[in-house]
Amino acid sequence: MVGADKHLVNMFIAANGVGKSASGANILTNIVFGPQSDWFQHPLFQKWPYLKRARIISDPTTIKEKIIPEIQKWFPTNESAKLPIANFEMGKEGKNYVCKITTNTGWVIDLMSTEQDAKEFESADIGFVWIDEPMPKDKFNATLARGRMGIIIVWTFTPLTFSAWIKNWMDEHPDDMDHVEAEAEDNCKIHGVRGILEHTNIKRMMDAMPEDEREARVFGKFGHLIGRVHKLFRRKIHVIRPFPLDPKSYTTYMALDPHPRTPDHVLYISVNSKGTKYITGEIVHQGSVKELFERMKAFETTMNYRIEGRIIDPSAYNDDQHRKDPSVGSQFFDLGMHFVKGSKDLMAGIKRTDDALNYEMKDGLMIRPPELLYFSTCPVTIKQTEEYVWQEWKGTAKDEKKANPRPKDINDHQVENKHRILLSEPVFVPYSMRYDSGYVGKTLAEEEESLDPYAK
Repeated sequence: MVGADKHLVNMFIAANGVGKSASGANILTNIVFGPQSDWFQHPLFQKWPYLKRARIISDPTTIKEKIIPEIQKWFPTNESAKLPIANFEMGKEGKNYVCKITTNTGWVIDLMSTEQDAKEFESADIGFVWIDEPMPKDKFNATLARGRMGIIIVWTFTPLTFSAWIKNWMDEHPDDMDHVEAEAEDNCKIHGVRGILEHTNIKRMMDAMPEDEREARVFGKFGHLIGRVHKLFRRKIHVIRPFPLDPKSYTTYMALDPHPRTPDHVLYISVNSKGTKYITGEIVHQGSVKELFERMKAFETTMNYRIEGRIIDPSAYNDDQHRKDPSVGSQFFDLGMHFVKGSKDLMAGIKRTDDALNYEMKDGLMIRPPELLYFSTCPVTIKQTEEYVWQEWKGTAKDEKKANPRPKDINDHQVENKHRILLSEPVFVPYSMRYDSGYVGKTLAEEEESLDPYAK
């Protein structure tokens, strides 16, 4: 990812013990001294295109106890250099940790602490930055401004403190960044790839870890999302690149969650003959029912969907006695789009979704794939799935009561749509010639009422 130089920020988001600092030190080594092994035969390492000025940013303890030892371990010495002898010098310049490294390949590398004032991050133009562990947003923005001559940033971290704004930045800047994730088991001798950790040691660490840190330290998940409802969801497992949908091979179901004051959310799930379900489309819309209807029909045509069922929040059929307008469901009915009321069983929806997300891996290979996958073109649904968390009791109730049994009722619209579709048990319906003559699909209830053989 780094060697291709396609993204401004390249993130390695990982649990403790996976090798984040070693990875950062190796990337720096192969930039400063050129490729040191076959693993680094990529354009960025072969011919560095930016300024030979680098910056390493972390907290003072990590710099002293982790980063400097890793650099000393991986930087080539006179004896080990495969290229012409490349020496380096380290200086503290009055600090209690090394704050500057110079090499005879022309590089100057500053080491800065996240405890330094934000103004100190404003100086000098830089070509490469390695950030180790999370950092405050203002200092990150100041760092970005140092890249006016061209820059690439590598960020290795376990997402604990300062992690909430980082997750939001990632979601808001998908074209500026890329990332890889790793959990402790990825470095396991049994379950990982080229792993070095004993599985029993990982298990002991996980069992002893407090729950409010386990997600980050063991699974590499953002610390501010402690208490996630759908803990089985993993981007690297469940998110895939989109592919064209052949209506003969996929049956599509949609769900609508309308709201009077917040945007309406529409979700599409397509099912193949094997029962694998793909979240293939989403719409977030602010406007009239008529406008949403036109937008949905246009989107469905573009996606080549064969719609077999439409589900809506039951409240969409509630008439408002203070308004003359009919209910949302009635308005869609008048436009020719028919919905059935979705389930309101929250706990059943959560369990059904967890069942669909479940998978099994062994020795780094997928033994049993998940039933549910997400197109990467559905960022709202992905984000809401990741940030769907349980409520927490406040005050003394926090210590006196059992865990709150309900999720937070915020930004959960696509999650509820997903629950409702899965609870309806969507199935693949074989293609029929009737679709070639302008058939636009019926609701599941209508299909069953007409005893259509394809409905089951």
